[in-house]
Amino acid sequence: MPTVIASSPGRSKDRQYVTALARGLKILRCFSHERPQLSVQEIVRLTALPQPTVWRLCHTLSREGFIVPAAESGKLAPGLPVLGLGYAVLVRQALPTVALPYMQALTARHRVGVSLAVRDGLEMLYLQRTHGEFIYLNDPVGARRPLATAPTGWACVAAYDPKQRRSLLEALRRGDPKAWPVTRAHLERASEEYRRQGFITNLGVMHDQMNSVAAPIRSARTGAVYGLSASGLASQWPRKKLLSVGAELVALAKDLAAAVAD
Repeated sequence: MPTVIASSPGRSKDRQYVTALARGLKILRCFSHERPQLSVQEIVRLTALPQPTVWRLCHTLSREGFIVPAAESGKLAPGLPVLGLGYAVLVRQALPTVALPYMQALTARHRVGVSLAVRDGLEMLYLQRTHGEFIYLNDPVGARRPLATAPTGWACVAAYDPKQRRSLLEALRRGDPKAWPVTRAHLERASEEYRRQGFITNLGVMHDQMNSVAAPIRSARTGAVYGLSASGLASQWPRKKLLSVGAELVALAKDLAAAVAD
């Protein structure tokens, strides 16, 4: 069964919070690079909303052009207004533009894939990518990966303040109780690595043939946290070899945090 798209915590006591709007946005969040088309039944599973509610919300979103029929598949897909919103977000994001040449230089030196991502719920959303020699996970901009296994996600969790970390860990526990003991162990180890060396390692967790290092970028002005990672084939990049790249990532993350004010 697909992972359920988590709701934002603590909204039930907010009188200004519009539940119907939130549910509609939850439906839009179901679509991604990996899930460009979905049936109503798949949306029901992903959102855990009642099917009649999903039908009504999809009808409304369709009337407004935010979702459209996906050719003859009988499924639904995001419409052009969603694309317009996506470009509006990218236009105001200085960090991906500033980071790109530095990420390209790191890829050229080491032949690793470099990712810049930000947390969206319980997933990491790619804002910028350079492609190394490991083709399988060369995800494009806009792709998502579960935070519980993504190197960029681990780096973000390690850099969060205690309140942010507690809230996110609780959401992860609720989102997948069976996987929680393993997820918690990974994140605790990553946080300890971050305290000790300024970056984290992710060895064969996101993919059994891929090793990664990652460091957080905290915006100097807003405090927003991003994840910056470098990944390569596990056979070519054992942990000891990755450590030197980790040191480069930490230096780059500090420079980027000082260079942008989003």
